[in-house]
Amino acid sequence: MATSEDVREVLDTRREFSIETEENTTSYFIANPTGEDIRKADWQYSKIYNQAILDDLLTQSQMIDLLKKQGVVSENYANEVEEARARLAAELYKLESLPDSTPDVDLEDAALSVAATRDELFRLNQRVNGPMGNTCENIAEDARVEFLTSRVVQTKEGIKLWEDYNAYLNEENTALSVKSRFEVMLWMQGLNSDFLDNTPEQLALREVNQKRVEEALASLKEEREEEDYPENTEVEVLELPPVAEEAVAEEVEEPVAAPVEEEPVEVVEEAVPEEPKKKVGRPKGSKNKKDPAPEPVEEN
Repeated sequence: MATSEDVREVLDTRREFSIETEENTTSYFIANPTGEDIRKADWQYSKIYNQAILDDLLTQSQMIDLLKKQGVVSENYANEVEEARARLAAELYKLESLPDSTPDVDLEDAALSVAATRDELFRLNQRVNGPMGNTCENIAEDARVEFLTSRVVQTKEGIKLWEDYNAYLNEENTALSVKSRFEVMLWMQGLNSDFLDNTPEQLALREVNQKRVEEALASLKEEREEEDYPENTEVEVLELPPVAEEAVAEEVEEPVAAPVEEEPVEVVEEAVPEEPKKKVGRPKGSKNKKDPAPEPVEEN
């Protein structure tokens, strides 16, 4: 049974690269090819090269002659490339030989000089990179890289991503196949995925820029501290006598609200209607009414 040390050793011997999508990030690994893989890759190179010759494709030397004849490159193009490479090597040696105490200005100048020379070499190669990509050698080399890609790219568990070369050629995920091929090509040349960002001149320029950013932030911080807490400003402290302190305390106390005097309210007496006086006598409709006295009767 494999231990954790064995798994770690296997992972350390493989090169990792990842492919990011909108949903997630997937990691893949490049393992060392077997002897059979290398032999089959060389056979693939020979087969494609011979087929390209039969198809009347130009070799690299024939393509260079054609480009010179058409005026795309000059007669001394090869010398120009070699001179640019020599200057680049000299500039790199000068940059890497600078001591740690070198001022940032001199370090930046040396790094920019290397970058300019590298850009010149890149432009010289770019003149022929396109046409040379269609030569017999380059087409055959692409076939060898593709075959090795189908054999060495694995998942984290060590399972080959493609069963055979035809499965790689029929891969529907174009981003995966192209990224894998590019990573294998860099791996064969001994370059890392981010080699352009980690060249000596780029590292030196990043170091200089980082120092400048830190100095600017420190200067800005000091300016803000001086504005908030000026060093030359003297604060005068006044001491009040006890009596004055009491007076100030009395003034500070919240005054008691004075009572609000209410205005007298005028009472208006409403006129009450007088009841009519009752007549003296028997009330109207009384049952105690006396019968009238009888009239006298005359005698004959």
